[in-house]
Amino acid sequence: MLYGAAAVNQKDSKLSVAEQLFAHAKPDDYMGNEGCADCHAETVAAFAQSPHAAYVSDPKLPLEKRGCEGCHGPGYVHRADANPQVISFTKMTPQESAAACLRCHAQTMSPTHWRRSAHSQAGLSCVSCHQIHPDVPNDLQSPLAQKADARKPAFIARKNPSTSMLKADELTLCGSCHASRVNEFRKVTHHPVPEGRMLCTDCHNAHPTKGLQLTQDSNKQMCVTCHVEKSGPFAYEHEPVAGNMGGDGCLVCHSPHGSNNPLLLNSFSRGLCGQCHVDKLSNHHPGLTCWSAGCHVAPHGSNTDPRFLAP
Repeated sequence: MLYGAAAVNQKDSKLSVAEQLFAHAKPDDYMGNEGCADCHAETVAAFAQSPHAAYVSDPKLPLEKRGCEGCHGPGYVHRADANPQVISFTKMTPQESAAACLRCHAQTMSPTHWRRSAHSQAGLSCVSCHQIHPDVPNDLQSPLAQKADARKPAFIARKNPSTSMLKADELTLCGSCHASRVNEFRKVTHHPVPEGRMLCTDCHNAHPTKGLQLTQDSNKQMCVTCHVEKSGPFAYEHEPVAGNMGGDGCLVCHSPHGSNNPLLLNSFSRGLCGQCHVDKLSNHHPGLTCWSAGCHVAPHGSNTDPRFLAP
């Protein structure tokens, strides 16, 4: 007897839809990709070009993780007239869709951590960003999407080939939700993401885990992976920048996505330092910039002077 929705008991109610379907499936309920091709010939043929195909084609895998049925559920259950049940990632709720992917991708992120992530809480799922079937047009490839300003490249940039089955290049994909950040890349100074020399994921982790959060105590730790010369430790730390006084680290002074000021600065000249040192704005050498005048030349930290003066 094939599994149907009516067969769910109280214990099953704690499982996701995908887990329930596979839990009730019997070996005879699986028919292999050949059976799927009877109705979905083009999709099955195109799936062979997907990176997923190399993994799910292993004959040593259990039936519930092999071929089309490894994601969509046992085929004979789907073909039964009385019970046309199948795992459809685009028709399921985002929570159920992500739970189906995490059956195999638990090493990337546990279900608990996914539910607590900003993407999950925003109502997204794995298939909001990833495209499993390479032959299926997605919402970021539609004519309407191409007209949306947030999805246009900030510049004519070299696009990096996707290695993660993404629906589009990272700037286009991330910009489909984070439009304000894409606009910041159009400012005078910006990190070279539009030019193809950096990716959003060089700084941001789309699959944050608890372990990753524990290793990133401040924004400074992320920035100094590239800006090593600013990492210190210094004999005299600039405390807010170092993050030792509850500050935002590098973000106290810099706008990482883009700024109309030099060096990605939040403000220019004395106005930047005046965010904290308000007492110095009116009577401390007015008219001069704090660092380019040759005085406080080491704003990131100094090994010679507590006031960051030139040695």
